[in-house]
This record gives sequence, structure tokens and C-alpha cells, in this order.
Amino acid sequence: MLQVQVSETYATILQPLDKHVNEALRRYALEKVQEQLLHLEKQVQQWEDKYGCSYDLFAFRTATDEAYVQELNTHPATQLWESDLLAWEFDAAQLQEWRRHLQILSKK
Repeated sequence: MLQVQVSETYATILQPLDKHVNEALRRYALEKVQEQLLHLEKQVQQWEDKYGCSYDLFAFRTATDEAYVQELNTHPATQLWESDLLAWEFDAAQLQEWRRHLQILSKK
């Protein structure tokens, strides 16, 4: 179990409420995880809207379809597809990680 340092004043007041404090922390963590998920889902949705497909399909197509890559390179809006791919990969990985956090918190 992780221990958190709090001022003695708070510790004295909150000690009799230990179960309630743990539940309050769980709820706060859930709230923050949900906020992060919403943010990341928006980011991923923007990538999907821009490229018209999921990250997995986009990564596959850019790795295997030279005609698709040439098409991306000809349009000013998608010429930076390589940097977009890296940012999208990061956002998708973060989204999976935060979903895992939500699952963990939801089980408690």
C-alpha cells in the first residue's frame, strides 16, 4: 500500500474517517481518469476524422501501400502524416493505458 504524507492537522481529523477517505480518493481518481479518457478520445477522434480510418488501419496502410503514401504526400493537409502517425500512436497508446486504469478502479 502506498503511503501519502499529509499534514498532521489533516491526518488527525481524517483518521477516524479512513474508509470514507479511501472512497473519496477512489472517486476523485475515477473522475480524473474519466477526464483524461475524454481528452484522449477527442484527440483520437480528430486523427480518425482527418485520415478517415482507425490508427491500426492508417499505420498498416502507410507501411504497406505506396500509392496511399504518395496520395498523402500530395495533399497539403496530410503532408505531415509521418509526424501525425507518431502523435496518433502516442495518443492511442495513452488511451489504452487510461482505459486500463479505469478498469482497475472500477473493480474496487
